[in-house]
Amino acid sequence: MRKATITDIAKELNLTPSTVSRALNGSSLVKQETKEAVEAKAKDMGYVRNVMASNLRKGVAQTVGIIVPRINRQFFSNVISGAESVLNGAGYNVLICQTEERYEKEVYAIDTLLWNQVAGILISHSIETSDTSHLSKALNSNVRLVQFDRVFYNIPDVKIVNDNYHGAYTATKHLIDNGYARIGTLAGYMTSAQYRERLEGYKRALLDAGMEVDERLIFKDTIIRETEDT
Repeated sequence: MRKATITDIAKELNLTPSTVSRALNGSSLVKQETKEAVEAKAKDMGYVRNVMASNLRKGVAQTVGIIVPRINRQFFSNVISGAESVLNGAGYNVLICQTEERYEKEVYAIDTLLWNQVAGILISHSIETSDTSHLSKALNSNVRLVQFDRVFYNIPDVKIVNDNYHGAYTATKHLIDNGYARIGTLAGYMTSAQYRERLEGYKRALLDAGMEVDERLIFKDTIIRETEDT
């Protein structure tokens, strides 16, 4: 079934499409009774406003993009849920992009969100990302950029990060205090500051306890991958 358009509503009410458009946008140039008639007819005809198209025409944005490596990870799903709750409450729509840990998909996600003229972008980078030139597109377009969890500190934007160093230090010290003497680590990808900070925390805890750092127990450029059943 074809969706109702502004032109359809205008024909039903014997108005011009421009008047209907202004009425739906709450323009002060349209009488209140006309606004009410247009809104009632739009509801009756099942008219759904195309917010994205409206924003593109006006050059304004009420949409924020969120880019994450994997939506099904508990950490990222919780971030999306929290951010969406706050943004929706402030009148913003949310577009979610998943990179699946691939750099080219991250670049594509940035381009897609900028094409849709979003007001801002929240991003946690893919494991493959080391080149940050694609982020300059957002900054040069005056789009607010917020990096979280996996960040690049050389980018002049807002950053939300965990205390990775002290977290890894505390975890390693806990094992040492409980009598463990041979402690290894899956260090993750060294392209990410997040994993580098954790590795430094792990090493410092060993050294502070008078233990040697055994490089054979450090597995870099590895990450625990969830199975489909996880």
